Amino acid sequence: MAFRLGGFGFSAGAILAAAVAVSCLVIGVVVGPANTVRAQSSAADSLSIDPDLQPVNSTKALKTSEQAVVRVLVIYRGFGGQPLDTVGMGSGFVVAPGYIVTNFHVVEVPPEASSADIYIVPHKDSGATYQPVQLGKTWIEGDLALLQAPGLKIPPIKLYLTPYKNERVVSMGYPDITDHLLNRSGTALLEPADAYVTQGSIALFASTNPDGARVDTLFHTASINHGNSGGPLLNECGQLVGVNTWTAPSTLSAGGDLDVAAGQFVATHVSALNTFLNSAGVKPQTTSSPCYAKSEDEIVKDDALARVLAGQAAAQEERRAEQRKAEADRAVMERLQLAAMVVLSILVLVLIGLIVRREMRHRVEAHHKEPDAPTAWSGEPLSEKVKPAKVEKTKPARPATPVKPKLKHPIPWGWIALGVMVVTVIVVFLVKDRDIYRRLSPNKAPATAVAEGMVHMVCEADKGASSQMVKDAGPIDFEFDAVHACVNGKTAYERQEDGSLVRYVLSETSPIAARIEISADGGTFQRREYRLETEQYKTYQAQKAAFGSLRCVTKTDAGASSQLADNLAKVRNLSQSFLTMTPESHTVWRCQKSVGEK
Repeated sequence: MAFRLGGFGFSAGAILAAAVAVSCLVIGVVVGPANTVRAQSSAADSLSIDPDLQPVNSTKALKTSEQAVVRVLVIYRGFGGQPLDTVGMGSGFVVAPGYIVTNFHVVEVPPEASSADIYIVPHKDSGATYQPVQLGKTWIEGDLALLQAPGLKIPPIKLYLTPYKNERVVSMGYPDITDHLLNRSGTALLEPADAYVTQGSIALFASTNPDGARVDTLFHTASINHGNSGGPLLNECGQLVGVNTWTAPSTLSAGGDLDVAAGQFVATHVSALNTFLNSAGVKPQTTSSPCYAKSEDEIVKDDALARVLAGQAAAQEERRAEQRKAEADRAVMERLQLAAMVVLSILVLVLIGLIVRREMRHRVEAHHKEPDAPTAWSGEPLSEKVKPAKVEKTKPARPATPVKPKLKHPIPWGWIALGVMVVTVIVVFLVKDRDIYRRLSPNKAPATAVAEGMVHMVCEADKGASSQMVKDAGPIDFEFDAVHACVNGKTAYERQEDGSLVRYVLSETSPIAARIEISADGGTFQRREYRLETEQYKTYQAQKAAFGSLRCVTKTDAGASSQLADNLAKVRNLSQSFLTMTPESHTVWRCQKSVGEK
């Protein structure tokens, strides 16, 4: 069967062959470049390692911090200016260039003396020698004193503002019991020496010290003795978490027995020290990011394990690359199927059009070839001059009704219905039960569940939804784990009743507090900033820093999870008591999963 269109001849077989050829051409054009791009993308993927997960060598970090620990010697003078027989001793540490912190009771002048000369003896590896220092600012309630040592070239110890319970800690200093055991006395105390080091963990946080003053303190189990007063309490990364101040005294019972309190050692919390230094105009180095520390021996022993973990990470990345490749293949096949559907539908419609045109012509030509075909509008005409014959007066017979010939309708509705059915079948076959169908179909119910695991979210600022937007608010991105309420693998958020996640933060450089909120699906990121008065900010900062760890807990550790939830609730209650004013700015970001995430 042949059809003519515009003077050219086509056959049904030729049209179907053309359809197949066009489909193959589309497949060749789309698949080839897609595979090339996908291969280049896979080759460009590389394994990224979060630097926060790299362990700090605690052996080296603590050795470096030890060089900033000094012995403090106090020579008392009588009212005539003559040195007294007694000498005060304690410990201290460099907190900023030219500044040393110790306890106030170490440098306090007793009633029997009129004045005192203060000296420091640096660590033997610091490269410095003993020198006199001047007493600067003091804080009697907090039992802290700031010494000025101009020209002292020893790197200071960094302050870690958010210590947490059960964190392993190290005490450093120069206890006098060690000096007695080593027969150090007189001028031997002026010779630089090693600091005495003990280990333990943080046992308890308190808002008052043993003297009853409202000063944040912490209890720990890293043993200290007389002479350790004013020395640093460090975490495993060599960062300061407290100033050693008290040890539980021994008592004599009524029966004459000596009762020694074991394991009760107290330090002034680092947040109280930071407030004291700020009031003195001293700006120490601070951090709030938890460190991940291992000893040098542990690092060496875990080298094989690190290689295994690296292999697992590489295998996981390879699996993710395969998943991305499969997803890309599915997307390409969807586009190809849609392209083939469009091409086949057009060709089927063209074929139906040719059939309709041919049938219409065929039927019109067949009708014109019938000679003198009677129609509903044709009959036998009467002669104008011939009069009808006279007939007898009888009842005339009823003339026969002319018969109208039955014509076939020129439009072949059957072929048109067949074409519509073919197109419908093709559409249903290509779209039904495929991803595109699920995307185009309305959801029966909103999906609130979020898959477990970390996803990478990329966000753009929404100026329309923001009010008083933060200046230069640009794109942001973060790793989001909604199941564990965790961002970037370490920052914990508190889950609200509606599923959203909330966290309160403080700026370290300006009196600004912020409330950060992430929607349950991670699609919206909001930040509200509040400006505080200077004193209000310092109080808020000190109280917030006294709480425990806010680091993510993703493992099945009920105790750690409960402690984290308690800490987050405390921060929320504290923040809500301070942030009662209208926010200075409110910025909204709209987020979505980055390319390659499922």
